[in-house]
Amino acid sequence: PFLQLSIFVIIVTFVFNIKIAPDANVFGYATYVLSGLFAWQFMQRNFEAAPGLIRDRISILTQAAYPIETLPLTAAIVNSVGPVICLLVYLIIAGMNGELSIGALALPIPLLLLVILANGLGWLMMILGVVFKDLKDIVSLVFSLLVFVSPVLLNESMVSPEVWRAVLLNPLTRSIICFRDVLN
Repeated sequence: PFLQLSIFVIIVTFVFNIKIAPDANVFGYATYVLSGLFAWQFMQRNFEAAPGLIRDRISILTQAAYPIETLPLTAAIVNSVGPVICLLVYLIIAGMNGELSIGALALPIPLLLLVILANGLGWLMMILGVVFKDLKDIVSLVFSLLVFVSPVLLNESMVSPEVWRAVLLNPLTRSIICFRDVLN
């Protein structure tokens, strides 16, 4: 997560010379990205893992009475280690900078909604992954590209209204904005 964060901050701040606000510094943009990166990474890792859940565990599923509907939830727990570290780093940095608001106490609400979304869509992706072998690779590519048209890196003041309307078409935009509203 930190390498990804560093690359995003360097590209947006230094290469494109875009600022989140006129008086914002590089550190402010880093906390902005971190506040949205948690939800993005959580969904990305779960979407990438979901298509292979049945194929990868077929021997267990055929030998024992294993509840197949729990596969996306167990994968979400396993895949959440990196995003949780990213969230903890954000909470520490924002707390030290005085950027953490009282709204962060409401963090369990969007977390629960994100887990429900990941589990429900994980079931769909898990079933589609049985039929389409290459779905995992396609999902990985799509997520790698969609991050650049998401509120993880952008906000409404950084882009034109036309570009922001395109950002709003991203299916995870509302979840990321929800996390950002709670954390900032």
